[in-house]
Amino acid sequence: MFLELIPETAVRTIFDAVEERLPERLALAAKLIKEHSKAPLHTVTVENVMGGMRGLPAVLWEVSGTSQAGITYHGRTLRELQELLPRWPGSEQVSPEAMLWYLYTASVPSAAELAQFARELVRRAARLPAEALRFCDALPQDVDSSAQMIMTLTAMGPHSQFAHALAEGVPKAQMWRHALEDALDSHIFVPLLAARIYANKFRDGQGKATPLNVHGDMAENFAIRMGRSGDKPFTELIRLYWALHMDHGANVSAHSMRLSSSAWTDPYPTMATGLIAGTGILHAGAILQAIQYNQSMLAALGPAPSPAAIDAHVSATLAAGRIVPGFGHALLRGVDPRLAPIVKFVQGCSLPPESEGGQLLQLIGQTSTVVPAVLRRRAPKIKSPAPNVDSLSGCLMYAFGLELDFVLLVMACSRGMGFMSQYVWDRALGLPIERPLSITMDQIVAKL
Repeated sequence: MFLELIPETAVRTIFDAVEERLPERLALAAKLIKEHSKAPLHTVTVENVMGGMRGLPAVLWEVSGTSQAGITYHGRTLRELQELLPRWPGSEQVSPEAMLWYLYTASVPSAAELAQFARELVRRAARLPAEALRFCDALPQDVDSSAQMIMTLTAMGPHSQFAHALAEGVPKAQMWRHALEDALDSHIFVPLLAARIYANKFRDGQGKATPLNVHGDMAENFAIRMGRSGDKPFTELIRLYWALHMDHGANVSAHSMRLSSSAWTDPYPTMATGLIAGTGILHAGAILQAIQYNQSMLAALGPAPSPAAIDAHVSATLAAGRIVPGFGHALLRGVDPRLAPIVKFVQGCSLPPESEGGQLLQLIGQTSTVVPAVLRRRAPKIKSPAPNVDSLSGCLMYAFGLELDFVLLVMACSRGMGFMSQYVWDRALGLPIERPLSITMDQIVAKL
């Protein structure tokens, strides 16, 4: 058993690891403010302002840094982390708990630290408030899964340890500890609430109270509550997605959470804010659009269409003034590095090629080579025609039996986990409320 790796002597906890790193980060923050507060980082252009702040380095992000070339986590690329971070016993995927530990601490957990951390998160499942479960169960089942989670998270606010500490006047310098308590609770609460929403909506409530495996990780226990206990391929898929999608810098969902939490909202409505932002079709909602677009293409062209048929279908989409989901990115100008691990997983899958899911994955493999050239020809102003993760991510989950209504919620579990590490460091560093200046077009003209 993995838990045998926990020695009898004390193992460093996540609280220990964050506290060890904190003095150095506080010293660096103080030095930057004291010695370099007026140093220029970027010349703000009209394009920055009118283009959704693209290319503007204006949000301090402790856990990662983004550029057009990709993202680094504490200075390491995703490919490097795929090699460095440990796996759960019997798994080929990076452990989501290991990725979380790394985001919080900038260090790779030892086997003992990972085992203890995973056990701690599962132990916290018993703290999930009964009131939240009753609230969740009482929601109408014709309500979208994401909307149910948004409402349930909002209702969790009174149970926030951060909010209670704030009300009791805990010193500001100690608030990060209470933020971390909430964050650790949320790492297991949100997946279990998601599985409960799924059980209520798609399984007539069956299995929503199935006992957890106290020796398992988050993904295994999520699978148990999803009614897929022992389904290793599904559990591996969840591990893959949760580790890959935890953080992608200040994108719409993460920045929404960052903005609201800068006002010291507690973690639960903060995560609801991120999920609301994620439902937009220009952000994570594009995953559902990509599934539906690929389904329509499969219905129109049949399995294994020719490159010419794909070209004609995509060209017709563009001629009608519609977007082709699954290609391009608001930031990246090359192939999304998250694609490689997903493609590797797909290649190892044993999905029946005649199933709809198998045919969709085969189609995506074809479109990823055909569509970029069509986009360059038909939409020459596009900044990047490269495939993104939307098509493959959504269709793979759909191929594994998840309903369209629920796909986004699986992704939201991961994004919420990742942002909570940033939330804790925002409190630890004492970062201020976000308050940028607004500017009108007339004011811009006056400055030219």
